[in-house]
Amino acid sequence: MPISTIELIDQGLKLSREEEYLGKEKTSFWASETETMAFDIYHRWMKTDPTNPMDEEKMMMLKMRKLTEDAVVHYLRKTGQVIERFTNEERCFFEWGPNHVPISGYPDTGLMSGGDEAIVEVKTYYGGKQHSEIRIGHIKTAYLKQLAIYLYHFKIKHGILLMINQGTGERFEYDLYQKGKDKYHFICPDNEVEINLLEVFKRWEKIWLENILPKKEPEIEFLYKYDIERIKWDEIADSAISKARTNKAVLGDWQVKYSDFKDLIIKKQGTVAGYTPEELSRIRELTAGYSTKKTNQVRFDPADL
Repeated sequence: MPISTIELIDQGLKLSREEEYLGKEKTSFWASETETMAFDIYHRWMKTDPTNPMDEEKMMMLKMRKLTEDAVVHYLRKTGQVIERFTNEERCFFEWGPNHVPISGYPDTGLMSGGDEAIVEVKTYYGGKQHSEIRIGHIKTAYLKQLAIYLYHFKIKHGILLMINQGTGERFEYDLYQKGKDKYHFICPDNEVEINLLEVFKRWEKIWLENILPKKEPEIEFLYKYDIERIKWDEIADSAISKARTNKAVLGDWQVKYSDFKDLIIKKQGTVAGYTPEELSRIRELTAGYSTKKTNQVRFDPADL
């Protein structure tokens, strides 16, 4: 039988991931989890088997992203400006507050910038929609919070978030600075976003004390599926309505959609994946003629100009 390259790649991806996590237990809040829901953090900590584990295509995508990050560090090293102590993939770890909340992460690299040290966080993205947002400064605040945690820990006042479009190679960078003498307060002057790490740490402390230590599952903060009777359908995009009417996607919180425990959340919220025949029938009633109605809507009142 002919060999399948894709099947062999998938086998390699699985083995690589098993080796990567072999013997590694979650013992801290990760710097990348600043906006992750408590339910997911808790179950990661409790070693709950994911109901929706990452598939091979997603693993491949993440590996390609990591290779891009490695390439950035490789080229920066040639300039002689790289700070190796921020680039050796050693885990940074600290305990915050009187309750010793454990926090950790892995900075991507560091650079000398104008005579001072700066920590660089590299993120990649793909697609026209994300590109149109990122080019005007609409970046995920979770990325800035992650970078701020490294600045806080290493007592560095300047960070750089480097965003790379994997489809085109275009790059954008956003500076992050500690604001004044407040070690928790950071600002990105490129888009005027401000970060308050104290809020992040206090949220984690709450999860630590109320859920992790007593091993008590937290309430689920987000909904897999919104109540179709309470949705303002005239404010929903036509594409989203079309997907709902054909049961290709449900309207709900994105945090659940991308959760490793999505099916567990669906079960605990007493619903089912997708829409039931009854729900579909009602959605079609509520959205009858939706495309025509929206086409005929007055977009603005000239008197307002």
